[in-house]
Amino acid sequence: MQILKLFWSFFKIGFFTFGGGLAMIPFIENEFVARRKWLTASEMTEMVALAQSFPGVIAVNVSIFTGHKVAGALGAIAAAVGTVLPALLSIVLIMSVLLGFEENRYVQMIFVGIKAASAALILDTVFRLARHVVRDRVGWIVGALALLVVLVGFSAAWSVLVGACAGLIFYAKRNDVAASNN
Repeated sequence: MQILKLFWSFFKIGFFTFGGGLAMIPFIENEFVARRKWLTASEMTEMVALAQSFPGVIAVNVSIFTGHKVAGALGAIAAAVGTVLPALLSIVLIMSVLLGFEENRYVQMIFVGIKAASAALILDTVFRLARHVVRDRVGWIVGALALLVVLVGFSAAWSVLVGACAGLIFYAKRNDVAASNN
């Protein structure tokens, strides 16, 4: 029964979310942390961090992690299929219909609106995740360094690497200082 609920939940999220994987995160969080309480906010934050560190689409990675935690390997498969299937069906439908309308001014305006709404959802996710992850000055410094790496023009992979190294250095030094004071 949980496998079917996982599939259906991710199918609905995938069907009604525009803007890619990051835009899905608030809906996944609402469904599995707030509504179903299958995950804690901390687990959700960890899954998002891990999902961004692995290759592939973040929404699919989060769905696999969620499905596995809730119902094992079958849950991971059901969640992944539920996430991917709406996009696949939508692409086939949209491409068959819109190919004749791609230059239509109204269609272009609709997609501009969808992009703006997706950007707002992603920004909302960043702020909500930051509350769970960034708890002190060191966290803000590490986050700022990682953001700077991306803003300078490096790939997100470099940002993750810089964040990991900076966190390791800052927190190792903090633990060394704490250990020497004891």
